[in-house]
Amino acid sequence: MINAVSKKTVILFFLCLSLSACCFAEGLTFLINHDYRPFSFVENERLQGFAVELISALSPSAEETAQMHGMAFDQAYSLLLSGGDYALPTLVFTSERKPLFQWVGPIAIAMTHLYASPFFFQKIASLEEAKTIESIGVVKAFYSTQLLEREGFKNLVYFEDEKQLLENLLSGAITLAPFDDSVLFHLLEGRSASSTGLRSSVPLNLDMMYIGFSRNVPEETVSDWQARLDRLKKTGEFRILYQKWLPENPVPGQLTLLTEEYPPVTYAGEDGKPTGFVTRIVEEALRRNGLEEEPILVPWSIGYELASHLPGILLFSMDQTPQRAGLFEWIGPVGRNTAYLYARSDSDVSIENLGSAKSVSSIATTKNWWTEQLLQEKGFTNLRSSLHPSENVRQLINGEVTLAIFTDLTVQSLVEETGYTMDRIRPLFEVQSNYFYIAASKGTDPTIVYNLQKTLDTMKQDGSFEAILRRDVPNVLVTPLLFQSSTPEVREIKIGSHQVENGYIVQISLPLQEEADGVWDVKLSNPGVLVDLGKENDFWFFKTLQNGTCAVVFSLYRSDSRVPIKIYTIEVIVE
Repeated sequence: MINAVSKKTVILFFLCLSLSACCFAEGLTFLINHDYRPFSFVENERLQGFAVELISALSPSAEETAQMHGMAFDQAYSLLLSGGDYALPTLVFTSERKPLFQWVGPIAIAMTHLYASPFFFQKIASLEEAKTIESIGVVKAFYSTQLLEREGFKNLVYFEDEKQLLENLLSGAITLAPFDDSVLFHLLEGRSASSTGLRSSVPLNLDMMYIGFSRNVPEETVSDWQARLDRLKKTGEFRILYQKWLPENPVPGQLTLLTEEYPPVTYAGEDGKPTGFVTRIVEEALRRNGLEEEPILVPWSIGYELASHLPGILLFSMDQTPQRAGLFEWIGPVGRNTAYLYARSDSDVSIENLGSAKSVSSIATTKNWWTEQLLQEKGFTNLRSSLHPSENVRQLINGEVTLAIFTDLTVQSLVEETGYTMDRIRPLFEVQSNYFYIAASKGTDPTIVYNLQKTLDTMKQDGSFEAILRRDVPNVLVTPLLFQSSTPEVREIKIGSHQVENGYIVQISLPLQEEADGVWDVKLSNPGVLVDLGKENDFWFFKTLQNGTCAVVFSLYRSDSRVPIKIYTIEVIVE
């Protein structure tokens, strides 16, 4: 009987035995998905792949190699939920999972699409349309499955793993299935999806993959692993390892740059890469700060969801509204636009004021855009939300909705890219004007945010900001933008105790200048109240983060001594 058992089955049998042993082992254990190329898989009876090599590289030392045990994803996920000293290095972040685990990363970025069977030729333009399809295959416990379940899909067919899922999609047994683009490439053994007849349709999510730690793992252990990952990224070793396994994917850096198809502000160029005047402004500001992150085009709803929950995200461009003001950090402004309600040119509808628009049958909006949020806040209940603004254009011109809301800066590009001309629609009513910005998610390194804002201010002064802007919008009124900045107000203080308003930058100067053979050491008693932004021109700069009291202790050491020769303490009360 044993001769009939496949070699792979034997391997998995011994891996399960290893799992039984590891459940009682002391110390942190990494639970590795044994069938998830290129991230982790079994070959020659060994666990291999990007995640396996990354965990080895992050281990404290060669003598302290992390314990790794292979198993199916659903087993690993259940163990991670149960507590204990476990980590799962291929866990895609979702807002639902956020409170369940502790997170280190990101370690990988890829897009997940719904792919269509070779025997299905209907075009699917939205998730709502996908709900009407006969069957969508999914893998148990995968994040994409949870996402579709959360969106109310009732046409899901469940499979044990992605190989089964792919076989059924290729045979036409199911109509659609979600796949991470990089994983699909490996499942097809190097063939392209198009060569098999598979077609990508609706973008489902941007996969931000992390190392997930169970809630029982000590916070200091998780912080230590994050610090090791950050060091690996700064040295360049992470990039080398990542590109070995995932050469086509954007490399996760200190920041993740997300933008959308929103010409001429941001859009895909002829080479498929993001461009547009705000994209180029962001890239130049990053270059001047020694950062090399790659912007990624995603539907706005996906970018907004990630930026609302994860640190280290730059989402651009975003209109600043009262509803959003406290949710993000703001770098800018980088532009200004005005929203209008539009109707078809041959429509006889008229709007006397914004309130009268509540009585029309329907208004097309884009999910999580500031224009939609504004109308929702004003009590509109007749909104028809879509993931992409081109769907709003199509709905308006086809008469499926009465009105649609667009901004003056982008409406022409949206209409023309959808295949129509501007004479098909007409503006009815001006709704609101806003400045728009580069939005940094909460938890993003405050020093990076501060330095990017300073760089943007410099670009406005040296002419480079205007030069970039006019390449896409040559006739824009730029002068008001040049004198607007999100740089916080600076409060200069010296020795003693000082009260400072929250949101300010604290500038500290000491009575003694730094001695030639001495080094200043700076410590904060309460880092949750202040963050050190560094020193510039004999001044130290700190950003206030929240109300509270923090002592800033400056100690001057000579290079040949561990005993300070000068100590200054400044108390900062933030309120």
